[in-house]
Amino acid sequence: MYTKEDYLAEKNAMTKQERMVQERFEQIINILILYKQENRDKTVYLSEKSMNEALQWFQSSMNSVIETIQN
Repeated sequence: MYTKEDYLAEKNAMTKQERMVQERFEQIINILILYKQENRDKTVYLSEKSMNEALQWFQSSMNSVIETIQN
């Protein structure tokens, strides 16, 4: 079984550039998951179109949160 320790060891063995690419990919996956959870009626794929929609949604959502916090 692949454990968290295995994942961390594999990640630590990566070059700095590989690790940055991996972390960016993980962030995009997390945003896609959040986007789908908030938009259950939408079909979400691991595609450039879905990623762009999710990132736009995320940015607008975060702007709303930031404005709420600042006020």
